[in-house]
Amino acid sequence: MSRISAEPPGQLADTRRQVEAYCQSLVDTGEARWRINNDGDTELHMKGGEAYLFGKFGVTRLK
Repeated sequence: MSRISAEPPGQLADTRRQVEAYCQSLVDTGEARWRINNDGDTELHMKGGEAYLFGKFGVTRLK
């Protein structure tokens, strides 16, 4: 699947940093934890059971 974005690449990088910083704040408060899966990809696992995969082009909810 290809994605088309109207945002310039620099703005996308800034948005990604903001999302990652917010997710890190969830980890810092104990609401979530980071995990590296068997493929070497980063996942965020929430206390409530939700899990998200951080990929090159976005974040995908796993469960």
